[in-house]
Parts: sequence; structure tokens; C-alpha cells
Amino acid sequence: MTKLFILPFISAALLIGACAQEPSQRGQIGPVEAASQVDSQGLAPRSSGLDEVAAAFAFDMSGAKVFVAPVEIGYTKRFSSVPRNSYREKDYELDQKDLQQMNALLARTFAEKFLAPRNSVVVADQQEADYTLSLSLEKFSVAAPLEPSAWAWRVYTEQSAYGVLVGTLYDREGNPVLRFRDRRDIGENFGGPGPGGRLERFTSVTFWSDMRVDMRRAFASLNRTLL
Repeated sequence: MTKLFILPFISAALLIGACAQEPSQRGQIGPVEAASQVDSQGLAPRSSGLDEVAAAFAFDMSGAKVFVAPVEIGYTKRFSSVPRNSYREKDYELDQKDLQQMNALLARTFAEKFLAPRNSVVVADQQEADYTLSLSLEKFSVAAPLEPSAWAWRVYTEQSAYGVLVGTLYDREGNPVLRFRDRRDIGENFGGPGPGGRLERFTSVTFWSDMRVDMRRAFASLNRTLL
């Protein structure tokens, strides 16, 4: 259950949005079972803290150059926050500047948490890359518009956003060598009063901070999976 608390200039209103969290089923897969589950592209499932990870046998990209393609985002309405007649659906989507910031955040975090331990780097030119990483955020939903409203100057929420992080790493020939998928409750606050956690103020600053923290966790978990 996702709660949003909005304080307009004149009066305060509590708005609660249903957010049914999909149950996590992160199974453990042994080497024998993994070998029997190799798909048509030669990728085998790996035990991971993420929902799904599959990689080529003898996966090794030490000293590699990786191009991170612009992220693709598929939006969905998941939160019920401020009245929808006060905002357009577009207000809940990232604008071009935000997309550039998201691309930079994902590339930088992937480099820090996954590539750096392998002495690998992100490059800006796909032509010189050994691998290309394709990323998407599916079912992506922001708790409230990043641009504040004139009438709603404070928004409180238990969660900044929700999305399914999906990635595929391709070699120079266009063959996939790694796939991963994970549901992310971005910026979820545990340990406070209420059924889900504590309420915290939502702003564009906290949204980007929460995105950075959750992406670092995701790529760090991916790194541990393939050590």
C-alpha cells in the first residue's frame, strides 16, 4: 500500500494510492539445474539476488569497453497521488532533460558497481565498444510529478517510484551474453508507522537520490552474481 500525503497552500489532504507489490520469487539455481536450462542463445540462469539473471558460460569481460545505450522507459499508472484532473499524464513522465540525467545515472552506476571490479569502462562511441548494454525501465511509475504544483507545495510518500529494470548485454556480433531483470520499489521507506513504512517528503532531489541508491544496489547485486 503506497500512501501519499499532500499539503496544499490552503488545506491539508491525505491521499492514499493502492500499490500492490508483486511477490518476489528469487529462486536458487544449482549448477546442474542451470546447465539443463540453457536457452537457445546459450545463456544459463544464475542464482542471484535479482529476480532473473542469465549469462553465457565462462562469462568474462575483464578489460572490456562497454557502450550503454539510451534507456527505454515504458510508463504505467501505479500510484494514486494528486487528483489526475490537476495534472496531465505527461506530468508523470520524464522530460528530455530528465532522460539525459537518467541515462548518465545508469551508465555511471553500472560502471562503478559492475565494470570497475572487472577493470572495464563505459565508452561514448559504440563503434569502439566490445559490448553494448541495452537497458529499459518497464512499468515505470513516478509517485508524483517531479515539477511541483502551485497548489500542492509538499508531497509525502512512502516510495518515490516503481519500475522493472531490464538489461541485455550484447557482444560485437550482436549476440546476447547477459540478461537480467528485477522489480524495484525505488526509495521505499521501511521501519516507520503504518502498514508500509514511514512517509517522507517527495521532491525531484529525493527522487534522483533514491534512483541512485536503488540502481547501485541492483548493479552491485548483479556484480556479486557473476563473480
